[in-house]
Amino acid sequence: MRFSTGLPALDRRLGGGVATGTLTLVYGEEKSGKTSLALMMCALATRSLPAAYVDCSGRLHPARISQIMRALGGDEDKLYILSVESFSAQERAILGIHDSRPPASLLVFDDFTALHRLELSGDIGLDMRVYRRLAFHVAALKEAALRNGLAVMIVGQVHDIPDRGEARAVAQRILVYWSDTVLRLEMDPKTRLGRILIEKPERAEATTYKITGFGLAPAQPP
Repeated sequence: MRFSTGLPALDRRLGGGVATGTLTLVYGEEKSGKTSLALMMCALATRSLPAAYVDCSGRLHPARISQIMRALGGDEDKLYILSVESFSAQERAILGIHDSRPPASLLVFDDFTALHRLELSGDIGLDMRVYRRLAFHVAALKEAALRNGLAVMIVGQVHDIPDRGEARAVAQRILVYWSDTVLRLEMDPKTRLGRILIEKPERAEATTYKITGFGLAPAQPP
């Protein structure tokens, strides 16, 4: 089974959408449309099947959920929403998914690394334990996806690397290692057009989009 992203060109490049049995990482700068893409997928999925959305930062707005669900004909009664307030609570939620089949085949973890970052002290010796826990979280989700036929999407934050003039996903090595597919969203502040790059498996052509009231919409490159 595959879940549509709501962007036909991206679905084609993904072989028909996001497949069950896989883990997908979506990352990009703030306001690049990551959450809109995830909510679009949930709205489209709930036309026929339940979907689950785990908010790891407390920034998910109910009005935005309803706006996208209504615009795309989603069924809000089929959307399960869980907010986790600590790294330990996130771990318990993941273990619950790992140990028993969840009520939905599409699972989204938004701002997946937000609570992980709050645990970091800056002391590499102490922080290794936190990184190991994060790796355990991702590995458990990957195993649950494979065992139970789930499509799991983790939405990640980015951090700047000043000496290289680039931005990378937070905990990139861990997240990319366990992910089957990696999507990077880039937004041009001048044109307000974005690009979705498939970084894993590597594809040359990007998908261009714009942010609208109902999520992301196809757009022609400038």
